[in-house]
Amino acid sequence: MKKTSLNRKLLISFISIILISLLITGITSTYMIDKKFNLYLLKEHEEKIDNIKTIIDSTIRKDPITPDFEGSGLTSYAISEGYVIEIFDLNNNLLYTTGMYPLMGHQSNGHMMGPMMGKMFKNMSEGYNEDTYPLDYKDEEIGRITIGYLGASNISREAMSFKLTLYQSIFISSLIAVMVSVFISIVISRQLGIPIRKITLASRKIKEGDLSTRTDIKTNIDEISELSSSINNLANTLQQQEALRNRLTSDMAHEIRTPLTTIKSHIEAFIDGIWEPTPEKLEDCYDEVARLHSLVENLDNINKLEKMNYILSKSIFRIDEELKRIVNSLIPQFSKKNLKLSLNSKAALEVFMDRDKFKQIMYNLLSNAFKYSLENGIVNVKSYIESNKLYIIVEDFGIGISPKDLPHIFEHLYRGDSSRARTTGGSGIGLTITKTLIEAHDGNIRAESEINKGTTFTIRFPLENITSKKASL
Repeated sequence: MKKTSLNRKLLISFISIILISLLITGITSTYMIDKKFNLYLLKEHEEKIDNIKTIIDSTIRKDPITPDFEGSGLTSYAISEGYVIEIFDLNNNLLYTTGMYPLMGHQSNGHMMGPMMGKMFKNMSEGYNEDTYPLDYKDEEIGRITIGYLGASNISREAMSFKLTLYQSIFISSLIAVMVSVFISIVISRQLGIPIRKITLASRKIKEGDLSTRTDIKTNIDEISELSSSINNLANTLQQQEALRNRLTSDMAHEIRTPLTTIKSHIEAFIDGIWEPTPEKLEDCYDEVARLHSLVENLDNINKLEKMNYILSKSIFRIDEELKRIVNSLIPQFSKKNLKLSLNSKAALEVFMDRDKFKQIMYNLLSNAFKYSLENGIVNVKSYIESNKLYIIVEDFGIGISPKDLPHIFEHLYRGDSSRARTTGGSGIGLTITKTLIEAHDGNIRAESEINKGTTFTIRFPLENITSKKASL
């Protein structure tokens, strides 16, 4: 299929619509004018015929023996209105005729004609018509009247000129309308086409890898403005994701290089006989291998997140009892940093949730709290019900998150300060997974933090979404 530009397509469409509309309007207007005008002429013709009959009838009443049709004004009326009048008695004798004078206004060579020439003139005149009416006197028929005229209703030059003027007006108006409409169509098509071409160009540049491209389009058309904003937002998101990927690659390379360097140096020392493969040295190597394994798992988690479509396996359990089990399982780990892990659970209710996913949510948040808390600190876990919602809060008093990083901590692959990330580990995906799992349960999570004062994560689940499915088991 042959492609065409939007401008051309819009212009052709607009002009086609305009021409079709004008054609329909012209045909309709011409038909209506023709119909109404013909009705008007026919009515006027009938009125003139009635006037002729009235003049004849009045003249006969005045003098039925020798009626003076000439003196009664019949001839002058017939000539002024363009009618040929002939009056015959019952024996077909011609009593009166106007001759062909009334048609002189229609025929440039009109002159006095005899009966034979008059008959030939009638036959040769284009559009000549005759109507015959009975001539009555005192309710008795005494003859007949023949009235001749040109055209369907004896249309005059003035009437014909008026009718043609109307048609010319319609044609000229349509021509002006076409010219104005074409100009407006060109303007509108440019208003639509130019911004879209700019957006298309920007999209092509983004596709080619120029993520710094932005569209600067000023328009009052909502759809184009929204499309432009969407392209800019897409470019911003892709640019941020690209920066995050580059940063993750750099961080991962650094973190993988460190344990590999350690393992390599240990093995070289074993080979050169500098070290003996003692359990302590082998345990150091094992720890570095375990660290590498953890990094690979994180990379695998990133891949899973790319195509994440969590299927929840829900079951009924007590939320307060599950929180207690989770906290108790982590107390030994927290004790290594002399961290106190406390639980204040006021939400004693059964929920219908994915127990394993809920554990993952809590482990991710508590793992973060452990990493970024200072020794001899405290981490609080709270739960309560308020306004028909279940709230779970994880609060630490550690190093906190900078205001610059706080809005982005749930973004895919985002990590805060590089030096801190390398010290504490992590791949920048834990909180993204946490947020995804919470939203899979129709909940939401928010974070509040201050540098060197700590961080608070607040989870909120609507009760109707985590308890209403219990009956389905």
